[in-house]
Amino acid sequence: MKKSIITIITMMLCISTYAQLSPFDENAPVGWASIGKECTGSNNQNPVVVSTEEELRAALQGCKGGKASKTIYISGNIEVKEKLRYDKVKDCTIYGLSGSSLYNRDHNDNADYAGFFFCQNWENCIFRNLTLLGAGAYDISACDNIQLVESKNIWIDHCDIQDGVDGNLDAKTKSDNLTISWCKFSYLIAPWPKAGESDDHRCSSMWGSSDNRGDDEGYLNATFVNCWWYHGCGQRCPRIRFGKVHIANCLWENGTTEDPAQYCIGVGHSSKMYIENGDFTKTVLKSGQDKMTGHNKYYLQDNNLYHFTMIGSLGEEDRVEIGKGYSGTPYNPYADSNYKCKVYPASYVADILRDPETGAGATLDEDLLATRGNSNYGNYTPTAIKGITSNDDAQVVGIQYYNVNGARIASPQEGVNIMEFQMSDGTKRVSKIRK
Repeated sequence: MKKSIITIITMMLCISTYAQLSPFDENAPVGWASIGKECTGSNNQNPVVVSTEEELRAALQGCKGGKASKTIYISGNIEVKEKLRYDKVKDCTIYGLSGSSLYNRDHNDNADYAGFFFCQNWENCIFRNLTLLGAGAYDISACDNIQLVESKNIWIDHCDIQDGVDGNLDAKTKSDNLTISWCKFSYLIAPWPKAGESDDHRCSSMWGSSDNRGDDEGYLNATFVNCWWYHGCGQRCPRIRFGKVHIANCLWENGTTEDPAQYCIGVGHSSKMYIENGDFTKTVLKSGQDKMTGHNKYYLQDNNLYHFTMIGSLGEEDRVEIGKGYSGTPYNPYADSNYKCKVYPASYVADILRDPETGAGATLDEDLLATRGNSNYGNYTPTAIKGITSNDDAQVVGIQYYNVNGARIASPQEGVNIMEFQMSDGTKRVSKIRK
């Protein structure tokens, strides 16, 4: 039965929490970040709101060396002129308030003045709702928007990470127990050519710095869930060495006809991957590449130790691929009873992640947070992890689409559409998407 637009809007207003948070969003560091030890960040301790680079540096300095837990809230648009390099930060949460960003658009050759967070020996830390705006790809090592080095138990959620100089988000050197959820990656600035180096270094995420780092074996374990590699990400979406990596419900829209990508997922030295229910149908790749297998996968020619499972994805056939040098059982995250990550059908991925209000990227806002009253930020107590508690264990069992006039349609049309989720407990939840 068709619903009027008034009925649909009424339903949206009545569902305050889920008007802001997708019913697929577990609002928690699922997957690897919670294996062995729950990732809690600051646990909302010692809140501070920063609106200048100087205030941000002072807050991070207070966490350096594990001195104290701290909850840091980014307010407004802050220019970061020099890399934020602080060692041994522990029990810290960095949360971007709605509309905020960190930006560094200065193009130069000095690695100390490019990128944002250089995280060495960070532990139990959370980044949420951050928008990071880099200067564009220029192939300077260690100039990533976020770089994790010997860091563990890290959750990066609902971040919009753009135009990293060396990369958008990299991890190396025994970093471990990492979860990246609901993040959007893109390169929207044309790459800067560099003499003697790559003319196009739009490389989004590299896991592991070298095939020769044998001590990385057993580390670099990560979960990428509900992530969106958007325009300009030419490769490394992500590229994995050594780690056990679960990539679930992700969307690759990194290449277009005018600007095709080189590849999506990089299968690197001694990598073990489980690629589940993703959507590869929205990207355009360069043709005639001799290292390609399937439509979107990449193989290092000198590597025989990898293995991966591709299952339930659009644009790729189910398969298990095992390198000639590998012996053992292919990685399956669900073999560990402690591993928790809910996954939905690939046919939903594009609509869910593209939703401008509840999808991937910095789509959270203060209305999601508990309103307990706090002098640090108006009437809100900004919280990095405990602002929302899932109301039940109901699962999405179906989706129906409506146009703005309330008429049911078979699939989203150009412009604004309404998505109605049918839940396993008989309830319905509604969200808007723009196509």
